[in-house]
Amino acid sequence: MKYDIKKLSIWFIVYYLVIDVIGDIIDADSISKAIDYHTQPHIIALTLSVGIIFFLYTLSSYSIFYKWHHKKPFWSNLLAIIICAIMLVGLRYLIEEILFRHLFGFGNYRKDVSMSYYLLDNFYYVFQYCALGIIFYFWQYSKFKDERNNQLLLENQRMELDLLRSQTNPHFLFNTLNNIYALVHKDSDKALSAIEKLSLLLRYSLYNTKTVVSLEDEISQIRNFIDLESIRHKEAPTIKLNIEGLTKQIQVPQFLLLPFVENAFKHGKLHSKSQPIEINLFIDNSHLKYVVVNEIEEKKKDKVGGLGLDNLKKRLELLFPNEHSFLCKAENSIFKAQLEIPL
Repeated sequence: MKYDIKKLSIWFIVYYLVIDVIGDIIDADSISKAIDYHTQPHIIALTLSVGIIFFLYTLSSYSIFYKWHHKKPFWSNLLAIIICAIMLVGLRYLIEEILFRHLFGFGNYRKDVSMSYYLLDNFYYVFQYCALGIIFYFWQYSKFKDERNNQLLLENQRMELDLLRSQTNPHFLFNTLNNIYALVHKDSDKALSAIEKLSLLLRYSLYNTKTVVSLEDEISQIRNFIDLESIRHKEAPTIKLNIEGLTKQIQVPQFLLLPFVENAFKHGKLHSKSQPIEINLFIDNSHLKYVVVNEIEEKKKDKVGGLGLDNLKKRLELLFPNEHSFLCKAENSIFKAQLEIPL
């Protein structure tokens, strides 16, 4: 936390002017006479002197709590403030009642004022301005704690998001490598094409370290994934890819859309005649809507969803808290995953 004398000074000046200077003028019988009184040279000198001493009250209490708040008990800090205040009251008496009277012939109190009255009157102001310093410190400390907690929360969210992202990419690459392994012994030409597609995906995954990417790049990786899956099968899967709206200059979190397609291939019926895998992407000025529909393979009904969509749900909660819509629904052997995010 910053030791902020500048802001403390602003607090003090405003308080001092309002309470002790402007307040006296307003409470006077005649404002014009009060202004004339406060503009006299010796009154200006006393006002400055008093202001400096009062500021030292505020500064001492602020400084003591700033340095020892977490190091010493609360009562010991108050004791230190009282000792400083006594010293400052003595300094004020030396300046105003001894030096000023000796040099200029005037002081701030009448000559016949008793020492007990002088001390009592001064400690009234000690209480006010030391309290101002303590209040300022705890206000600053509270603000600092809130900012630090927010930073810690953001950092924890960033770390959690990075972890989820790191789980998603290897999961996808593991499946892709298995596909290529199956092709090596069956069709070397297809295997070479698959390796080329995989190299593009690896470059996208490993060398693109940005948290967001262009929507066109994400769509390109979806096409690469579809090509890899199509190469693996003798009969090409039935897929419908529909994109509506302008995709240029739109940024999305990396690997946000691909898990939908991966899930459809992993758990869907790839050669369904009644319900092909449908990938629909709609973009308008303010939102992106993404819907993937597939027929559920009978042998895979108990495995619909999986790590990819679970991670995606957690990522969305971190990336778009209370700003996204995410729905997964299985009905009559049809699985529908739908996402809507702001742009």
